[in-house]
Amino acid sequence: MLATRLRNPLRSTLSKSANPLGRTYASASSGGGSNLPLILGAAGLLGLGGYVYLQRNPEIFGKIDALKQDVKAKAEGLEAERKASSSENSLAALIKDSWVPFKLTRVEPYNHNTKIYTFDIGENKVAGGEVAYVVLVKPDGDEPKDDKGNPVIRPYTAISSSEDKGIIKLLIKEYKTGKLTPYIASLTPGQNLQFKGPIQKFKYEPNSIDRGLCIAGGSGITPMWQLITHSLKLPEDKTKWTLVFCNVEEKDILLRKEWDQLAKSHPDRLEVKYVLDKSPWGWKGETGFVTPSMISKLFPKGDDKVKVYVCGPPGQVKAVAGPKDGMKQGEVTGALKELGYTSEEVFKY
Repeated sequence: MLATRLRNPLRSTLSKSANPLGRTYASASSGGGSNLPLILGAAGLLGLGGYVYLQRNPEIFGKIDALKQDVKAKAEGLEAERKASSSENSLAALIKDSWVPFKLTRVEPYNHNTKIYTFDIGENKVAGGEVAYVVLVKPDGDEPKDDKGNPVIRPYTAISSSEDKGIIKLLIKEYKTGKLTPYIASLTPGQNLQFKGPIQKFKYEPNSIDRGLCIAGGSGITPMWQLITHSLKLPEDKTKWTLVFCNVEEKDILLRKEWDQLAKSHPDRLEVKYVLDKSPWGWKGETGFVTPSMISKLFPKGDDKVKVYVCGPPGQVKAVAGPKDGMKQGEVTGALKELGYTSEEVFKY
């Protein structure tokens, strides 16, 4: 009898509290006793268990602190990236690891085989990049292709400043037997050319040298234009420059008016010397190949800190400074080696 009385209340209690989650969210709560004491009890046990675990494993506090520091560092990094993206760097039109199409807006014939191409890079956008750098270009399509069946890619140095807004200008000589220049020469305003970059060759540091010698041949003049004009714009830079610019004939001299004007504006910092293979009657510049004696005459080496920059056809580069070793600089040989220049004093584009 006593057992029956004990069983009945227990069955009644269990019946009232059984399956409290069996109803749907939209249904009304069933009547009966509250589960709050059970929930609070369970929470208390969990809390006590967690406290005991932490007391027995104090090293967990160090892990928690390390995790907090990691989260804080990542948050600070994301904030720095956000600020950088809203700075002037976000105005750079070029992307180092992606091709971007720029529309050709203007083509200006410069001489018998060279044109200036102006591309629209977006309003208030700049090319970006630190001197000295190049951009990579390729056709806006699958043709022309190289020997491996891939679109032809070539590096070029812009003659516009990296800070010029909205445009990038390329001075390109057409080589009839070339793989890309005939394609570029066929472009008309409204068509696109793919760009990637900037690809930095080296970072120019003002006053890192006392005098610089730039030996250029043909279209290899564009890197020298970028380097020297950049240096002359820096009010704190006192570096003096000598440009030795080699061409076949007088009509081949690129940016001649611009160089002459630049030398006139900076007589204390820039000398320009033109060298021709075929000089006309009355020519007052140098004639022939660049030899050790010609270099010594135009750029006497003293005790000051100097550096020579070379860019031109492979044959000229080899004769003056030695060939490049693929993407590496390679050993200094040729005329500069004969004059005692070291690898630290020579850079081959």
